[in-house]
Amino acid sequence: MKTYYQTNLPHIVPIGEVFFITFRLVNSLPKDVIALLYEEYFLLQEQDKKQSVIEGYKRYFAKFDNYLDNNKTGNHWLKTPNIAEIVMKKLHEFDKKYYDLYAYVVMSNHVHLLVDFGKQIENLPADAVISNVNYAQLDKVMNLIKGATSRFANIELGRKGKFWQKGSYDHYVRNGKELNNIISYIVNNPVKAGIVENWEDYPYIYNAFA
Repeated sequence: MKTYYQTNLPHIVPIGEVFFITFRLVNSLPKDVIALLYEEYFLLQEQDKKQSVIEGYKRYFAKFDNYLDNNKTGNHWLKTPNIAEIVMKKLHEFDKKYYDLYAYVVMSNHVHLLVDFGKQIENLPADAVISNVNYAQLDKVMNLIKGATSRFANIELGRKGKFWQKGSYDHYVRNGKELNNIISYIVNNPVKAGIVENWEDYPYIYNAFA
């Protein structure tokens, strides 16, 4: 099973780890913004050979997420309560099946998600060979989430066509400190975006540790 692959950006997906994932609506950012972010990312990686792929990816993501929070154009279907609830329901549906659900926030044009894929291997025999038969990797689970939610959301909106942007940002969590930082980042996204003063007041949010 592949634990590393490259699309526009690198994806490091070890078996049974905790993952922070961000996925967004189609056309939620202008193409020129995405092109500029990619150009800056690869330029910085080329200029700073000592910088790890992970650190470069984090710097890219910070700018990427800031653009999402502040972009007033593009699609914002997730701000519709029925659409947000479709996404939330599916995230909870896969809890305890493919992952332990730790946290998420559904913003108007993107979703932040934190899940533990160790759920899938905790009951396997110690000598089990992990394969596609007994383990669903991150890309497969994301396709299941995005496929089902796009279908029902399009019905609700009375439209056809792509709903989610292809691909996602994903980062596997290295330690407990990073885990806590990411949970704080997720739940405070509506606060940072100026939507609410306290994250508990935002309706499309979940924190298993609260």
